[in-house]
Amino acid sequence: MGSSILAYHAASKHSFSGYADGPGFLDWETQPDPFRRFEGSPEIPLPLPSEEAGPPYDRLFDEAPEAIPLSWESLSRFLFESLALSAWKQAPHSPPWSLRVNPSSGNLHPTEAYLLLPPLPGNPSAGVFHYSPLQHSLEARRWLESGPWEEIVARFPPGTFLVALTSIYWREAWKYGERAYRYCHHDLGHAIGALALSARMRGWQASILPAVGSPELARILATESQRGPEAEHADCVLAISPGRETRLDAQTRAFRLPDTLLSALRDEPPLGHPNRLSTDHLPWPLLEGAIASTLYPGGWSGEEGAAALSSSHVSPPSSQGAGALVRRRRSAMAMDGKTSISREAFLHILSQLLPGPAAFPFAVLPWHPRVSLVVFVHRVEGLVPGLYLLLRSAAHEASLRHELRPEFAWQPPPGVPRAFPFFRLVEGDFRELVAKISCFQTIASGGCFALAMLADLSRIHDHPWLYPRLFWECGLIGQFLYLGAEAAGLRGTGIGCYFDDGLHELVGIRGLPWQSLYHFTVGGAVGDHRLQTRPAYAHLHRPASSRAPAES
Repeated sequence: MGSSILAYHAASKHSFSGYADGPGFLDWETQPDPFRRFEGSPEIPLPLPSEEAGPPYDRLFDEAPEAIPLSWESLSRFLFESLALSAWKQAPHSPPWSLRVNPSSGNLHPTEAYLLLPPLPGNPSAGVFHYSPLQHSLEARRWLESGPWEEIVARFPPGTFLVALTSIYWREAWKYGERAYRYCHHDLGHAIGALALSARMRGWQASILPAVGSPELARILATESQRGPEAEHADCVLAISPGRETRLDAQTRAFRLPDTLLSALRDEPPLGHPNRLSTDHLPWPLLEGAIASTLYPGGWSGEEGAAALSSSHVSPPSSQGAGALVRRRRSAMAMDGKTSISREAFLHILSQLLPGPAAFPFAVLPWHPRVSLVVFVHRVEGLVPGLYLLLRSAAHEASLRHELRPEFAWQPPPGVPRAFPFFRLVEGDFRELVAKISCFQTIASGGCFALAMLADLSRIHDHPWLYPRLFWECGLIGQFLYLGAEAAGLRGTGIGCYFDDGLHELVGIRGLPWQSLYHFTVGGAVGDHRLQTRPAYAHLHRPASSRAPAES
């Protein structure tokens, strides 16, 4: 199985001699519906929160606020500031399209979210609910008796609920073909980051439960009977708990869904039926093989205690509210090629990508860091343009020194704290080269800096289900690059189209274990003034608050 996913990885690479197989053109007649709905499911509208600044964004990396109780209002805002719509855009003579708080490759949104919730006022039964971003509502998929619910949450702190994420690969395959697998798991990592931050804003802790397998998760989410290209594939489940603990104990990391409950649900039909997303589909056998070869059976309890690196802030933190920041986040469509960033602000962004002593946000991942960053500095005041490296784990250094070009200098740059794990490899103007490697996209050269995320694939052969998790880690890094850019008055953009081995050749990588899984750029965005922006939920006529949502 490990060889199968490594074969997918090799076959899905773009190169200067050819791109990974894709549809060749966009068939707008079959464009997938970006909104999954379950027709016939009881629906619980959530109260629409007002726009709020929220707690200071930078302060959340050092400490969480006091936990607030779980209620319809706090749950609504938790989703409003993580997975909800953030705006609608419209170009002249074109239909409008929606944007979300969590970014997505091509704005196609393959990630779906489910909540396993306790009884709340006005809804006396625990249950499994699908979140509808379009309606900002919950669609009931299963009701759970009090006994099974208490069995699920018995080992968690009181007030814990669960959030599960699934992927619909067809949404990305419609546009990107074989490479869609990569982009779906980038998006999942972004969604994990959005959930972790929104939980932190409420004084809650978000933690992936590593031992829960895909089949058992699909059973309780009622997605296991879905078939065909529009099927949802169960990926992971997170515990959202009140309090400031940063690590799960060994017993909780080993949590599995109760066998008695799963057996009872085997023949229980779910509530509602999934809507159809497209009128027709193209088959992608390589993609289907990748999905099958990385099915996670469950049972891995993760890794305890990631080594902390220095993440001390190297510039005064801003006071920008996290709530406002996440809802105004946008992906840059073009960079102006002239904006610069101060060294202090640049290092401040990088410091928030390290798994530091406070653990947030990377404690959400139950494994040691497997991704470090090659950074192309274009316009950073006080730093010489060139190629740099940010080590996200001290355990990476020996391997990367061996794998990367022997002529690289590995010098601590002037003006950078000695304890900060950032090294200059070689000076030079890499703008033209990084644009060429990024599928000739000038957005990679027009920013203040760009980067490539190098992941350690050494364990994939024996544990193929780790492969998508590496993309989750990259997406989580990307989420906080987006927000760090926004906080600095800049914009970011994830780059999924790049020539994999072109980057590898540049830095000296000749094969496994290190491979580039995601690229990113940050800089001054060029806006499109033809576009109109509309409020996210102007299409809903719902009170701004409601203490007990009623089913509809």
